[in-house]
Amino acid sequence: MLQLIGIAWSAWKLSAKRLGPVGGAVFAGVAVIGFVLLRKYLSESHPAIDNAIERAV
Repeated sequence: MLQLIGIAWSAWKLSAKRLGPVGGAVFAGVAVIGFVLLRKYLSESHPAIDNAIERAV
């Protein structure tokens, strides 16, 4: 859970200057959803890559 909050915060901080606060929030939501879907896909299809991402993040 804290991992997703960290991703959302980072995405919002990086995009808020360009897109504004609301656009940054939308971008952060899309980034978190994309991360969750990517992790689900990788855990099913490529477990070695999923383990590498888990160690990195």
